[in-house]
Amino acid sequence: MNMDQTTTNARIVVPGTTSNSTVDRTSFQKERDMMLNNVLQSLEQVNTNMSLLSKNLESVIAVGKDFENVAALWKNFNTAIVDGGTDPDLKEKGKSC
Repeated sequence: MNMDQTTTNARIVVPGTTSNSTVDRTSFQKERDMMLNNVLQSLEQVNTNMSLLSKNLESVIAVGKDFENVAALWKNFNTAIVDGGTDPDLKEKGKSC
């Protein structure tokens, strides 16, 4: 191979082709590299956003777990009020007061 057929400066000269195809190939490679960089940046952004979403979901779950005790207390209170209204012993005590 002579110097015209080697790969230098992102130019590929294919034997039997004109220099226009060399320019086209070089522009193709530049365009491909630019698109690959865009895809890489987009994937990095998706990865960052997924990580942020995961952290936010973990925070929401933690807040929800904090309210489990409060919800159980209100459920017990509600059950006591509802059952107390139908309990005959409590009705009789209420009448005697």
